[in-house]
Amino acid sequence: MPKQAVLFDLFFTLINPMKEEYSRVSEYSVLGMERREFEAYNGIDYPFRASGGIQDPYDMVRHILRGLDIDDSLIRRATDARLERIRRGLYGVEKKNLGLLRDLREQGFKIALVSNADAADVYHWKGSPLDALFDTVVFSYHAGVLKPDPRIFRLAADRLGLPPEQCFFVGDGGHEELGGARALGMTTILTTEYISGLWPERIPGLRNDADYEVARLEDIRDIVNQPSLSHNLV
Repeated sequence: MPKQAVLFDLFFTLINPMKEEYSRVSEYSVLGMERREFEAYNGIDYPFRASGGIQDPYDMVRHILRGLDIDDSLIRRATDARLERIRRGLYGVEKKNLGLLRDLREQGFKIALVSNADAADVYHWKGSPLDALFDTVVFSYHAGVLKPDPRIFRLAADRLGLPPEQCFFVGDGGHEELGGARALGMTTILTTEYISGLWPERIPGLRNDADYEVARLEDIRDIVNQPSLSHNLV
């Protein structure tokens, strides 16, 4: 079925909030932790937080660090650092990625964002460079459901007025998102541009649910413009 839309993941697909230069303002550096150590705490109860279970960023960071003997003032500093790290990621989005989204829209594709995100992740979204480039945005924080649940992909497709079979989904494969999109009938594209430098060991397993793979996000142009996959949209 000809494709008419491209759905994107946000983190580690369109932006990289873990760039080395951001580590100086990260929550884990403020706390004196290694990134992987903090990630272990961050992963606990993530679905609860990312489905809107905690709506205040400070309460969220305090929840992540519960059980640790950490002063309240340090938690507040860590919260500010987390918000700033994500803000830098959003406002530091590479121009080539912005150009890709604009090009796809000019070609006639509908563009959507489907992201697992918590209160801190969405805090600086409004007004960011990416904000105005999508036909619809679905954050798990607002939707109450996370990837890989097919319902979050269905919600995005419904908002675009398209069946899932007419949609591409592009992501880094986190949270088994490619499998969720594929189960609904979407054509999946794995991008390893950012994760190859962070979690290269994950890539072989992620390929199982990918119909296509690109090492650079902009290379999806060659896939979405294949005559067998898309019709003349303009």
